Amino acid sequence: MAISATYRQLQLAIADELLDRGDLLSPLSDSGLATSPIQNAIQSAIAKWEREPFYFNEIYSQSEFTTVPFQEYYTATDDPNFALFTNILQARVLINSNRYILLPRTWQYIETISVNPNVSSTFPGDFAYFGGTFRLYPIPNAALPITIAGYKRQTPLALDGDTNAWTTEGYDLIRSEAKLILAREVLFDDDLIGRMEMAIYGNPANPQERGYLAALQAETARRAPGRIMPSKF
Repeated sequence: MAISATYRQLQLAIADELLDRGDLLSPLSDSGLATSPIQNAIQSAIAKWEREPFYFNEIYSQSEFTTVPFQEYYTATDDPNFALFTNILQARVLINSNRYILLPRTWQYIETISVNPNVSSTFPGDFAYFGGTFRLYPIPNAALPITIAGYKRQTPLALDGDTNAWTTEGYDLIRSEAKLILAREVLFDDDLIGRMEMAIYGNPANPQERGYLAALQAETARRAPGRIMPSKF
C-alpha cells in the first residue's frame, strides 16, 4: 500500500530521519535562496528519477487533444501535458470512427519532407515530438481526436499541501535520494551516503536485499508483462 503524504510531510519526515535536523527545513541564512536544503534535495531527487519509466509516470489518454484544422504544431498552450511528457511511445488519430496509428518520425525527417506549409490532408500519418512541441504531417485540415501513450513528469510540488506520485507511490525512493543528496552536498556524512545508496540500489553483496529502486522497477514490470526492466545486479 502506497504512503499518502504531502510535500510538507515528506520534508518533515526527512528532517526527523536526519536526527531532528529542523534547521534544514528553512533556507540557510547565507544561501540567498528562498527554499530550504531539504526542499532543494527533494526537487533534485525528483529531477533525477522523473526521467525513468515507472508505472505511475505512464499516461494513456484516449482523447489527449483535438487537432485544429490547418494547424501543424501543438505545444503546452494547446495541451498542458506537452510541457510534461518525457517520452511519447505511441500516438493515434481517430478518422471516420476508425483508429490509425501515427508513425513516429524524427523532427529532422518532417522538417525535410514538410516543404509546403499550405499543403494539408484529412489523414495525417506521421508525428514528431521535440522541444515540447508535437508536430503532425501532413498538416490536418479537420478536427481529429489524438490518443497518446507515453510517460510524463508529475505536476511539480510547490505548496506545503501539494501531493503527486512522488509523495505517494515513489515516496521511499525520493525520501532516500533526498537524504543521499543532503549527505553528499550539505552534511558531508559518508556513513549516511553508504546507507542511502544501499536503501536506493540494494546491497551489492546480497542480491536478495533489494532497494527501493528495484522494488519500483519490479512493480512496473508486473503491471506491464513482457517489458524488460533494468537491474543493478
